Amino acid sequence: IEIDTSDPSGINYPKCISLLKKYLIKLQFEVEIHSIPEDVALGKNRQHLIGRRFISTSLPTLLIYNHIDVVPADYPEAFTFSIKNGKVYGRGASDHKGGTVAVLSALEALKDKKLRFNIVFWATTDEETKQLKQLEYMTDKLKLPANTLVYDTDTFAGGITVAHIGQFNFKIAVKGKSTHSAMSNLGKNAIEEAAKLISYLQTIKKKYESQKSKYKAFPSSGLRFVCSRCNVNTIHGGSVYNTVPDTCEIHIDCRYIPEADVLKEKERLLQVINTFCRMNNIDFKILDSYSIEGYGNITSYATELNKIYSKISGDGGLYCILGSNDLVPWTKEMNLPHFGLGVARGDTNVHGKNEFVYLKDIENLDITLRQFLT
Repeated sequence: IEIDTSDPSGINYPKCISLLKKYLIKLQFEVEIHSIPEDVALGKNRQHLIGRRFISTSLPTLLIYNHIDVVPADYPEAFTFSIKNGKVYGRGASDHKGGTVAVLSALEALKDKKLRFNIVFWATTDEETKQLKQLEYMTDKLKLPANTLVYDTDTFAGGITVAHIGQFNFKIAVKGKSTHSAMSNLGKNAIEEAAKLISYLQTIKKKYESQKSKYKAFPSSGLRFVCSRCNVNTIHGGSVYNTVPDTCEIHIDCRYIPEADVLKEKERLLQVINTFCRMNNIDFKILDSYSIEGYGNITSYATELNKIYSKISGDGGLYCILGSNDLVPWTKEMNLPHFGLGVARGDTNVHGKNEFVYLKDIENLDITLRQFLT
């Protein structure tokens, strides 16, 4: 926690990777560190760590995914480690260095034990921004056999993650014509034009939220089952009060149930936006679009992990996490089963001030993994 691995700076990534290397060597892992080219990572100091403990080619391989980066923090004690009242405080405690600590603790306890998996421990960077190209760059270097399972530590406590929602986010730049506010008849107000589009998007939002998944949502979300979303989350336009603005930019974030085809949903949404803008004479342009496919699959391993976790914690269930990350499209490309158990919860201030993790959740994950791996 006290290593400031803020993304996108990344200046301390090598320091954190070096620390993990020391831990894993003590645990009798073979360790490799790979530097990511800047044209792939879009930044300096990006390194991935691969730790291997291979036992037998007849055993399945468990790829344990971690990311060392955290979102930046602007409060003084963010990178000061502390424990108070059963809570571990510090940036990244919940997302998700606490999960990595639990994994290392379990592996330490099992150092001389017989495992039922070959283990590949993978520490990555830039999960908090974009890392798909990095994951794809590392694919061949991981040397994964066909019978590989992906275990994700970057998720919630309280149940097993068996599904992720898809995502499509993009900006729309609306163009108007600037003029003095007293002569607005000579111009075209880009903010007001954007407002027409925002109003129309509210009808789409209702249709999205009617799409219900078969996968349950984590209880802390306040939902029973996952649904799709379409939200306008930022709006930027105008410069001074007495001038009609000539540009306005809105940022739209769409989330899709795991069963949805994000590519088709994306094409459908852009088509209806284009039709609406054309009919209403709105001059617009799509910018910075980015999409991630969703994922959902209940494997026998996930069910088994849930049984173990439920006995240990008194908690449990098979859930869809309301988040999207680049590990999902990578596992889909690789056709690998993907499930996870982490330490974050809805009330642990993930990405916020005074981020923390319940020490009990780290301990429960540690004990659960010990049993699952053996």
